[in-house]
Amino acid sequence: MNYIEIVSEIITLMIYIAIGYIIRKLKLITENGIHDISRIIVNVAMPTLLFSSMLIDYKTEYIKNMGIIALMAMLYLIFTSVTSKQLAWRLTEKDSERKSIRYSMIFGNIAFLAFPLCEALFGKLGVFYASIFVIVQNIFQWTVGVNIFKQEKIRLSNLKNLISPGIVAIISGLICFSLNIKPPAILDKVIKGISGISIQLALMMTGAQLYGYKIGDIIANRKVQIITLVKTLAFPVIFLAIVYYIPIDNMLKSIVAIQAAGPVQASATAFSRNFNGDPTIVAKVVFLSTLCCLVTIPLFVMLVNL
Repeated sequence: MNYIEIVSEIITLMIYIAIGYIIRKLKLITENGIHDISRIIVNVAMPTLLFSSMLIDYKTEYIKNMGIIALMAMLYLIFTSVTSKQLAWRLTEKDSERKSIRYSMIFGNIAFLAFPLCEALFGKLGVFYASIFVIVQNIFQWTVGVNIFKQEKIRLSNLKNLISPGIVAIISGLICFSLNIKPPAILDKVIKGISGISIQLALMMTGAQLYGYKIGDIIANRKVQIITLVKTLAFPVIFLAIVYYIPIDNMLKSIVAIQAAGPVQASATAFSRNFNGDPTIVAKVVFLSTLCCLVTIPLFVMLVNL
């Protein structure tokens, strides 16, 4: 395995964040502009990326491994969803901050990191399996994640309120995958174009949100340190300690390791802003957790393959 490629991809994330910071510093975007772009990311760009990831050829031999990845993803997200609630409650008394902290502990930047890393390590098949984890996380993101901010119990009577661009993208993508439907060439080009800039745009808005804060202050922030350690180290260690003993292919274990150990989701800043959370602390955690992943992700992949 080429660990230099893993580190290289993570450094790429940091560069996008730095570009966003510079854009804000040069006053090329205003606070209102950040808010508007965040809405575009949440409602257009990210759902398009999700839909695009499912436009792959259907093959029956992949179903078993898809099920394994989906099951492990669900178990991991249930575990982090339950555990993060108590941790967030202990870290702060501010409701908006508490919501954003919990969201940050659960959802990782698995699309932008996982796809290029899995392709580098396992080829196109690795990307295919990684997309299953992304699908499961997005289901959680647009249900559990949104309700962390809205604080609405999921009942049959209010399920209609959970309908969102992300859920629509998931349903549409699964239909296209199951029936092996491919969009027309022109539409496919548009989909690839939008999905191709979604994560980069989210990362740049994260950098813009960081403007006005000193990097040293971010690293020294106790809350940011705790959230980062929980997301990139504690949760993955506990989960992967269990996964290690499950008799499945090491490729699947490595993919789950990359997903679980990923940094805080880049679009978490946009979600916090869009749903009245605290985008400032999220932006700080995105930065520090991405920095930590330069070490943690290569380490976890190595340990899984011992």
